[in-house]
Amino acid sequence: MSVSAFNMDLNKLAKDLGIETDKVVRKVTLQLWNGITLKTPVDTGRARGNWNLSESNADTTINESATSVQSYREPTGKKAVYITNSLPYIQALEKGSSKQAPKGMVELTMNDVGSGLG
Repeated sequence: MSVSAFNMDLNKLAKDLGIETDKVVRKVTLQLWNGITLKTPVDTGRARGNWNLSESNADTTINESATSVQSYREPTGKKAVYITNSLPYIQALEKGSSKQAPKGMVELTMNDVGSGLG
């Protein structure tokens, strides 16, 4: 599921439920963070423990190989929520380098959570 499709689903869900979009964003962001964290393979626990949530700006410790999930951006572009992991090998894990997570963590979780939005 693309980030833009995910954004539209969040807006639609909030409207359909008659609740504030911010409440939906908080709930979905926590579902994403929890799902990604639990799907992250564990050897030393470092990768699983390195997922971070930030609002408006991605975690400044990100390097070129980091995985970043922009889970929601308001149509005005004023607010974004990021789930990031700055470990140099997180992209390899996302691409299935671990037998514990052969399909990665981020995209799989976005699809899982996204399918529950409709």
